[in-house]
Amino acid sequence: MKKVTYIITSLALSLLFYKPVYGQEIDSLLDFSLEDLLNVKVSVASTSQEMVIETPAIVSRYNRVDLEKMGVTTLREMFNFIPGVIVQTSLTGWASVQIRGVDEAFNQKVLFLLDGVPYHQPSHSLIPMEGVPWESISHVEVIRGPGAVFYGSQASGGVFNVITRKDEESSSASLKIGSNALYEGSAYYHKTLSSKSAISFAAEYRTEDGEKTTYNEYFPDIGVVSDDVERYLKRQSGLLRFNNDDFIVQLHAFSDTTVGINDGYTDKNTLQPLTLDTTGQLIHVQNSWETERSRSTVFADYNHYTFDLQLSNLFAPGVHALAAKDGNGRADYRFRYGGTVAYNVNDSLDLVLGAEHETRSNDFYRIYALADRKSPLVTLLPKGKVNEFSAYAQVDYRYQDWRFLLGGRFTDNEKSGQKTTPRAGVVYKVDEHQSLKALYSTGFNSPNPTQTNISLPGDVVGNEQLTAEVVETFDLAYSYSKSNLLFVANVYSLTANDFIQRRFSAEHNANSFFNEGEFTRTGAEIDVQMANPDNVFFVNLAYQREGNKVHVDDRAAINTPKLTVSVGASQDIWDNHSIGTDVSYIGARHDLDGYSVVNVNYTAKFSDIDLFVVVRNIFDQAILNPNISTQDSPLVAQGEEGVNAQLGVRFRF
Repeated sequence: MKKVTYIITSLALSLLFYKPVYGQEIDSLLDFSLEDLLNVKVSVASTSQEMVIETPAIVSRYNRVDLEKMGVTTLREMFNFIPGVIVQTSLTGWASVQIRGVDEAFNQKVLFLLDGVPYHQPSHSLIPMEGVPWESISHVEVIRGPGAVFYGSQASGGVFNVITRKDEESSSASLKIGSNALYEGSAYYHKTLSSKSAISFAAEYRTEDGEKTTYNEYFPDIGVVSDDVERYLKRQSGLLRFNNDDFIVQLHAFSDTTVGINDGYTDKNTLQPLTLDTTGQLIHVQNSWETERSRSTVFADYNHYTFDLQLSNLFAPGVHALAAKDGNGRADYRFRYGGTVAYNVNDSLDLVLGAEHETRSNDFYRIYALADRKSPLVTLLPKGKVNEFSAYAQVDYRYQDWRFLLGGRFTDNEKSGQKTTPRAGVVYKVDEHQSLKALYSTGFNSPNPTQTNISLPGDVVGNEQLTAEVVETFDLAYSYSKSNLLFVANVYSLTANDFIQRRFSAEHNANSFFNEGEFTRTGAEIDVQMANPDNVFFVNLAYQREGNKVHVDDRAAINTPKLTVSVGASQDIWDNHSIGTDVSYIGARHDLDGYSVVNVNYTAKFSDIDLFVVVRNIFDQAILNPNISTQDSPLVAQGEEGVNAQLGVRFRF
């Protein structure tokens, strides 16, 4: 009852901030690519401009500046605001992503894109959730489920796309301080060089030190163990983008350190910290050519992405170790190249053809004594490389008020074999403001090297017999767009075949990975956005019928909440001030109660300077989530503790 009161109070607070004003039409220029799907300024591969209600996809887009005025301060929280998406702190410290109840400990089931470019670690599938400068972010977009033929491996759960600021003369820099010794500096600079060329640069440094999290964990052989673990986050990142007409070069680099606890080999009389140090670099080059009826694009990108883990009390009390890649992970990289052609046959018919080749390489992964990195104690993962070729085609046909989409992606992975995954959609435009959609999509996801080959007897053992998983999604949706209101409601059915999950193996007396056969999820989602010059109001919810239940074939269902809700609102006050709130509710799961987190933000604007104050978790809720390292784990992952505050200033120039 107490938690329900929190939610009702928070919703009422949000609604007080919103005043309906009608006038501005919410139109979007749409495209075949995720980046352009909801970008109101750009349409680069489509021959027509269209409203959201006409697009054959279920996507959500939220702008950083809107969510920031509501109290959202990190990329994790931006994604967490989207219906059907949960981004939480895992037991081991890094961000754990769940989309429609689909998740994996290292995020192997979500494809992370930076400006449309895939970005993930090759051996474990980590994603750079801490790696994008805050001031550089324009907006985020999410496809829930596989969604499109343009995206291959790691998109079985969904696709995250972070879109950075472009074609803007305004530059900015921000400074923040806050609870838990938070210090953050972030900046974005844009310079137009000529009528066709521009350059932009962004950088960030953030550190949080001193948060002590109290864990009360239950171990079957010992009982409850309580201890304090000091968790901190340090990150730095940089982004450089140059474009000359349709030629683009983008460079990105980041490093971060996160702290969690070790739930594997450890002295279980005390809870010991686990420290993850990650580094990544991305180079992306592309060029496009246009004719009256077509647009062709070629691209290439190189992504080096590696990490190491500091482990306490490994094998025995007092034995501290480092799990690291040989040579600082020089062989941890992905290299991708390919091209796309979009051709407008006539006013009713568009075609898209594309192909790409990707090489994924991982270095030896070994355990060393922390004081000696020369002589490995154990080899966890052998060095390896895999090549994957993909080709895709899509036909988009319009007839009167109907739109028909049919496409497919062919994938040839040298270890997981060949698979063709289709996509189809039908959109009926009821009138100028309403549409009905029926959408079908499939995703093909190969197991990563950790899932097939890792070997740490007694803790985790890979399964070389794993096959690729296939996720099929069917959506029925209603969309409405008029004046300042955008409303999307959809129901879906998700079927997973040969779904890869981690669980305990009695044969190996350790955790391992299995193709769990077939299971089906069903649910519903609502996404509402209302905006005018003085205020913004967002509300969304996701319902999953199988959530928080025990299913033999769907072991992750117990870790999935039946209901999640996000509400955000901001209201301009007088000429220079605004106040906003952000409310997130995650329902009960795995014997843990549901909880709601409420943030409040106040902003004052003076000429080219903004001052802002954010108070987070104002009801001091305990943020407890199930550990997804294994689906039957009794351990609990805990988020940031207590009420905390941030003070900041932004300079615009």
